[in-house]
Amino acid sequence: MAAKLAIASIGSSAPLPTTAVDPLIVQRTVFSEDRTHRFTLFRHWGNPDDYACGISMNPSGAAEDVGDPTVNGMVRRAKDYWGVGAYFQLNIMSIRGTYSADLAKTKETNLPENDEWIRRIASGAKLVVVSWGNPGHKSGRGPIVEAMLREACDPNRVFCFGRNKNGSPVHPLYQRLDAPLVPFFS
Repeated sequence: MAAKLAIASIGSSAPLPTTAVDPLIVQRTVFSEDRTHRFTLFRHWGNPDDYACGISMNPSGAAEDVGDPTVNGMVRRAKDYWGVGAYFQLNIMSIRGTYSADLAKTKETNLPENDEWIRRIASGAKLVVVSWGNPGHKSGRGPIVEAMLREACDPNRVFCFGRNKNGSPVHPLYQRLDAPLVPFFS
C-alpha cells in the first residue's frame, strides 16, 4: 500500500487509482458511481473473510490506493491487536470530505446504499468498532446506525474506545494504537 495520504474536499470525486491495486481491494472497496460517496474501504493481510470493521463519521480521502491517518491507524490496530486478517472502514455518512465541519455545505450527506452496506458488512464482522464522535451523534445519524447495528449483528461484538460526554463513541485518531476496546452496548 502506498504511503501517501489523501484528503478530500466535501463531495469531491475520488480519483481512480494511478497504480496497480490488489484486485480484492478494488472489488471490496465500493463507491457511488460518481465516486463522491464511499460505502466501503477494504484492506487485507490474511484471511479476507475474517475481518473487523470500523464505523466512523464520514469518509475522507482514502481510496483503493491511498490511506488517511484514521484508516491507517484502524488497519494497524486490526492487524496488530484484533486478531483478524482484514478490515473494512465504514461511515455513518457516505459523502466524502476530510473535515466534518464541511458537512453543512452539502444537502446529501448519506445515500441509502450506505445503510445497506453497513448492515451487510457489520453482520459478518468478527468485531465492529464504532467511532463517529460528537458530530455523528449531533447529526442524528449515530443513533440511527446504533439501531441498525442492534438488528444486523450481535450487540456483544460492537465495541468502542470509550464514550464522549453525550454518549457518542470517541474517534480513534487520538487514541493509542493499543487502546483497549470497551463494549458499546452495555
